[in-house]
Amino acid sequence: MNSISAQFVKGVVGEDNILYDGVPQIAFIGRSNVGKSSTLNAILNRKKLVKVGRTPGKTKEVNFFDVRTDDGYQVYFVDLPGYGYAKLSKKERLELQNLISWYITHPEADTALICLIIDAKVGLTDLDKTFIKLIEKHSKHYVIGVNKVDKINQKAQNQLRKDLMSYLNSDTSIFYYSAETGKNVHHFQDYLLLHSS
Repeated sequence: MNSISAQFVKGVVGEDNILYDGVPQIAFIGRSNVGKSSTLNAILNRKKLVKVGRTPGKTKEVNFFDVRTDDGYQVYFVDLPGYGYAKLSKKERLELQNLISWYITHPEADTALICLIIDAKVGLTDLDKTFIKLIEKHSKHYVIGVNKVDKINQKAQNQLRKDLMSYLNSDTSIFYYSAETGKNVHHFQDYLLLHSS
């Protein structure tokens, strides 16, 4: 893995200069409880930089992390709230979805890449597909990260691959990994840092 330093900068819920200060942004979105925060920690090789909420739906801001490599490259990792948590009120779920949509569609944000994280045990949900359509509509570059592959057998993995390939554009990059065990995380990390400039 690359040598990386990272620190939390701020959380925002609306317009802020950090959105367009010239530093490229890699945004992470996904359903609540897919392991988005764990994914960020695994990619950054840090255990507790991004707080892993015991209660899904707890993150309600767009959180910016300043990430730098040993060769001087700088990028923001942007952790967006998880969506679709059933125990939130309908109003709260809608507010979070609107916040995510606001970021995705922001015309001036320096978004280099959006990573949509899904759970290998669940596959693409309707909300995932809704956000994929929104991302594509606004011509944003995105990849799919499939977390928790260690939780399903090979037959299920093969079926998941078929399902994803039949739905997604042929040029969409897909990464299969486990944030918990670290399996294949380095491939994901290398791609993100290479394609965020």
